[in-house]
Amino acid sequence: MRVLVLTKPFGALPPEELAARLAQAGADGADLLVRDGQTVTPGTAWRTAETARALRGNGLELGLVSTDLTSADSEAERVIGHCAEAGVPLLRVGFYRYEAGADFAAGLDRARRDLAGLAELAGRHGVRLVLALHHGTLHPSAAHAVRLLAGRDDVLVHPDPGNQAKEGSEDWRLSLDTLGGLDRIGCVGVKNAVWEPGETQGSWHCRWQPLADGGVVPWPTILPGLAGLGYTGPLSLHVHYPADNPFAAVRRDLGYLRGLRSEPRITPLAR
Repeated sequence: MRVLVLTKPFGALPPEELAARLAQAGADGADLLVRDGQTVTPGTAWRTAETARALRGNGLELGLVSTDLTSADSEAERVIGHCAEAGVPLLRVGFYRYEAGADFAAGLDRARRDLAGLAELAGRHGVRLVLALHHGTLHPSAAHAVRLLAGRDDVLVHPDPGNQAKEGSEDWRLSLDTLGGLDRIGCVGVKNAVWEPGETQGSWHCRWQPLADGGVVPWPTILPGLAGLGYTGPLSLHVHYPADNPFAAVRRDLGYLRGLRSEPRITPLAR
């Protein structure tokens, strides 16, 4: 499994510097976030090809581009077009947010229509879309993603057990089975989190945690389990926690990730 690194914590580094530092940190490639304040922004989508060349020059791949795109507008046409020119195989769409109290059925139908338009646009350019499982959205779990993607087989899914921990948890095998198996998986997000007491009595909040420090997501079980099932797609490592030196944080988390045992670790059920 190749390990891509989400570029979010590195800000607007020039492509050559970003690529060189990711190579020094030990990444296999980049999950390039296209957003204002980043190396590539929606308005500078033409830099995607420049960034891809810089990565390849350092022995890395541009395996995934992550975006905030949710509909097939002119910005989507521009960003997806430049991804196609750069040879990007996968593009992560934005988040279709859940709004409590709003008309759920109408919101779901609108998200389906918008995603369909994006998928058709991406298909014309030869780029495959992936939908991330993410808290606060209409697709926080495998079951909700399947509901949103009903009738579509041109969009892959991006499971992210760390994101899923924000709204509880879902057994990783149940996620895979619900989605229909490994063929539906485009990428797996890798991060960890911890739940801790909040400031008011009885309250709790979930915060991001360095992967190397553990957390509520059982990566020592999940990673060998994915390998045992034959998953060979990319992983996307996310450093969302505060870090004075994000590249050092990436290097540490990568070392932990690659040091996990290759055989599944079975945890007996409590009696």
